[in-house]
Amino acid sequence: MNEGKKILIVEDNEGVFKMMEKELDSSTFFVKRARAVDEAVGALGKYGPFDCIVVDLQILAMGLTLEQMEKYQDREGYAFLKEFLWKGGKDEEVKELKSKTIICSRYVSGFKKEYRNEMDGLTLVDKTPGFEKEVTSLIKKICL
Repeated sequence: MNEGKKILIVEDNEGVFKMMEKELDSSTFFVKRARAVDEAVGALGKYGPFDCIVVDLQILAMGLTLEQMEKYQDREGYAFLKEFLWKGGKDEEVKELKSKTIICSRYVSGFKKEYRNEMDGLTLVDKTPGFEKEVTSLIKKICL
């Protein structure tokens, strides 16, 4: 592993991951991919802490309980953030983690309506054409 900035991309679509990875210079960034909640949690333990985390809202639910699957249906990426990454953190720790988090999804507008009270400090990017350039620009802004 190089000593660059560490990025976790939680994305189950390989094509989307490859587009974002291609935009990041491998000599500057160490990019780790997770496709499911359990893989993301494992990556935190093995490779964390990360300088930036990019999360798709709809990922594979493996690692969630049945209750969590029901509560966060089609928002499994957010379940990873709330139930694992931010859980138990003090307010300042959670605030710092949120400032390093980019939610990148086709479902951003619905998510904003559903979780409007929890948006403070989060960066949200809609998956529209060219989104990978926007996301990588934000990653660089957060990390460099």
